[in-house]
Amino acid sequence: AMAADCTIVANNWLKEILIQEFGVEEAQLKVFHYGYDIASFFKRMQTPSKIHPPVGQQVIIYTGRLAEIKGIHHLLTALSELKKIKKGWVCWIVGDGDQKAELKAQSRALGLGKRVLFLGNRNDVPALLSLANIFVLPSLIENQPLSVIEAQIAKKPVIVSDAGGLPEMVQHGSTGLISPAGNTTLLCKNLYDLLINATYRDKLGANAQEWALKHWSQKDAVQKVLEVYENVLSYKDC
Repeated sequence: AMAADCTIVANNWLKEILIQEFGVEEAQLKVFHYGYDIASFFKRMQTPSKIHPPVGQQVIIYTGRLAEIKGIHHLLTALSELKKIKKGWVCWIVGDGDQKAELKAQSRALGLGKRVLFLGNRNDVPALLSLANIFVLPSLIENQPLSVIEAQIAKKPVIVSDAGGLPEMVQHGSTGLISPAGNTTLLCKNLYDLLINATYRDKLGANAQEWALKHWSQKDAVQKVLEVYENVLSYKDC
């Protein structure tokens, strides 16, 4: 970052780390959020999935790697608390990783049974998101995950932790809910609150999609990067 004419980072969280911990000059850094091919994602959402929610069950979905830093073990603990106070839900865990066997064992030990389904790596994530009611990402450290971007585009209320750049992606009480990383009690409460309140859930989902369509524009993201190149080249020509 120090050697570059300009370094682009995805959020202010990473920018502050480079400034405070690595001594990079603020003038060398630009914060540009990711861009996403939204039209293509909408098209993929229309392709039916072979998986369907159980009748009468609401769907909580996680998509991503099955790694410790994703905090899925905390999600499972929160779900074990949730099952004591709320019925009528299942959780789809979509993805693969080195924690898969351990997480499956934890799920069995917590007595979650068929409430939690490990679906593995799949090519129909957009369709699965369209079927879900709530998206959850309980990461312990995170930058700017595409999984949250996809959930927002899919009009889902998102429940995330306060790790890394996540609070810059989700507005608590407006586009989703945020709880401290590793706090299973508050994670359980957030899940419960959205499961029991369809009006609130739909409002957060609608707000999330509206924000996403403005914020994750691929065209805008490309234009910002091109402007950086132009500015750097102009400076070198001087």
